[in-house]
Amino acid sequence: MISALNMELEIVRTVFRNDINEAGVYTDIKRDTGNYYTVVSIYSKSVAKDITGRMALKGLFSQNRDFIGSFTHRDALHLVFAYYPESRLMNKEAFYAPTFAKRKDIALSFLTALAETELRGDVGRLLITGENVNITPDGKVYLNYYLNFQGFIPAEAEDAYHRDAADFAFGILTREYAAKYEQQVEMYPHELRLMYKKTQNKSFRSFSQIMAFVNSLPDKPAEQRFGMTRLLGVLEGLRNFVIKNPANLFLVVVVLITLGYLGYQLAVRAITSRDMKENTVYVGMQQIGEVYLGEENV
Repeated sequence: MISALNMELEIVRTVFRNDINEAGVYTDIKRDTGNYYTVVSIYSKSVAKDITGRMALKGLFSQNRDFIGSFTHRDALHLVFAYYPESRLMNKEAFYAPTFAKRKDIALSFLTALAETELRGDVGRLLITGENVNITPDGKVYLNYYLNFQGFIPAEAEDAYHRDAADFAFGILTREYAAKYEQQVEMYPHELRLMYKKTQNKSFRSFSQIMAFVNSLPDKPAEQRFGMTRLLGVLEGLRNFVIKNPANLFLVVVVLITLGYLGYQLAVRAITSRDMKENTVYVGMQQIGEVYLGEENV
């Protein structure tokens, strides 16, 4: 039990533990309100120093509504956040997102939840894991704060943060196609291939850019067609065009007949001209006066 922040924190469950830090779920037995808290305990002195400095000088977590506070206990820095019941998206996406339109809504909800944390750069990236992303039955995404600092390298790179956010959203959007095409991105619909390229090129510079792109996606992207399927698609498109444009069809038929007749006439003339040249023998002059110009039989 830890006495801090006017609470008596008692651990309920350890989520993970490593040499750098650990995260656990705690309850406040002093008030016995039934509320739970996520406590991130940082043992690494260098990481703890970096985070403490950012909190003091740059207001890290100051705008985060889920941040309860911090304290030092037994040479470790402890960060306390609100805890939410775990309903992980990665386990329930198949049930709550049966269509692309629904996955699109979930991706937008994820991006909104991430932006609302007001975290940025390297610390914000620690939220983008399957263990932190949860979903309600109505498709609303919410986050927990199991911040794993193992391998953490202080570098407030916003482009990497936005790339990771866009990549996670891309994973939500493409779950169906990833299974269908064995994660071969070149087989995905055009719009999703474009998102993949923009993500890899770090073209997304803000959450608003990512959300605007996701929001522009159709509710049902057109999949690529290959081989016979593509031919059938072309024929189907032609049939639909004919049904919707009967007058245009008449004009097209007239033009095709005219061009066909013209081509036939040109071909006939070309063949006739060639045959005349092949079957005509020009003899020419055989004799001038008494001089015979032809071949003589000896």
